[in-house]
Amino acid sequence: MILPCHPVNPEKRTIQKVLDGLSRGAIYIVPTDTVYAFICHLEHPKAISSLYRIKDMSEKQPLSLLCRDISMAGLFTKNIPDYVFRFMKQHTPGPYTFILPASKDMDRRGMGKRKEVGIRIVDHPLHIELMKQLDVPLVSTSVREVEAFVTSPETLEDIYGYQVEAVLDAGPRKNEYTTILDGQGDQFKLIRSGIGPIDDLDYLADED
Repeated sequence: MILPCHPVNPEKRTIQKVLDGLSRGAIYIVPTDTVYAFICHLEHPKAISSLYRIKDMSEKQPLSLLCRDISMAGLFTKNIPDYVFRFMKQHTPGPYTFILPASKDMDRRGMGKRKEVGIRIVDHPLHIELMKQLDVPLVSTSVREVEAFVTSPETLEDIYGYQVEAVLDAGPRKNEYTTILDGQGDQFKLIRSGIGPIDDLDYLADED
């Protein structure tokens, strides 16, 4: 099923349908400030397991948490170093994923059974409206159509429609991904260069 999602002013009816579905463990494909992404509710472990199955990922691989703001992110991390906090305050919401140590209360399955967690604060009207009414983050993973330059909602419906509740149609999106920054050390480590600018950032290159 495809649901309309205005890219600037998401329909209230669509927002409510998604909130209702998330509360009962449904999975959706939604637009973000980068690519389309799968989302589900953090408090539904079966939905999280389904995300891994849909993406054919090992549960050793991490998923991201989509948070409302830095304060919400702080509840699911052991600590946010000062240099990370300053960068997040200046550049979020925006197209970045921050790798941080997870708090001991974090749902281990949501992290992919790792001691770290990926944090996203998404700059998209749909995300902003959803997070106004949610007390916990959403669990997310990108839809990666590697060989395509643009991904359309119709294509996503054809591929994944039988596995998700709905695809939210905000039009075709370029396959441009977040900049991934590991903030677990004394300095950022650049894991992936994406569309989030890092021109003014001191960082270490990932040597893996």
